[in-house]
Amino acid sequence: MAQESIDYFIQMAKYYAKAEKDLEVQKWVFVNFERKDGHSYVRLFSYDLPREVFERRKWVIDWRKARLVCQYPKDDVRYTLHFYDKRLGLDIRLNEDLRRLISAKAQVTKVQRKIDKYVAYNKAHNLFFDESTDTDLLKAREKLEAKIANVKEAEERMKLKIKQIQEGRNGKN
Repeated sequence: MAQESIDYFIQMAKYYAKAEKDLEVQKWVFVNFERKDGHSYVRLFSYDLPREVFERRKWVIDWRKARLVCQYPKDDVRYTLHFYDKRLGLDIRLNEDLRRLISAKAQVTKVQRKIDKYVAYNKAHNLFFDESTDTDLLKAREKLEAKIANVKEAEERMKLKIKQIQEGRNGKN
């Protein structure tokens, strides 16, 4: 396996960010403070914050933990973080599908940009370049079509799961 450069990882992060923006993912963090009481944990305090606020104000989490440690010096005080999409809630069943969808969209963006770059380069440097007969380009476009089909499949799967979960919530109310 060839070693990837840091530029590759930065570009992939950009593709993921673009896919999340397209899907209008609302990143939130649920912070839960607990202390150990015998054999179980008791909830002491919790925050529900946007991810940006959490990352800028981590000191608030540390301060809250220090305060709770001072209040309960003999108990084990801990906090847990739950990262989630606000639209979907804390439902864990959707996380895997959301990750697959974001990954599929990032792959589509990556392949599309490579195709565009390849076509632009060959039009500028290859006098006999023809998009309709270039075998490498045709293979890449077939792969792109397959990846687009995967995105549509993942979107349908997400819609179906969201619908099932909403029906389940409505049935409980």
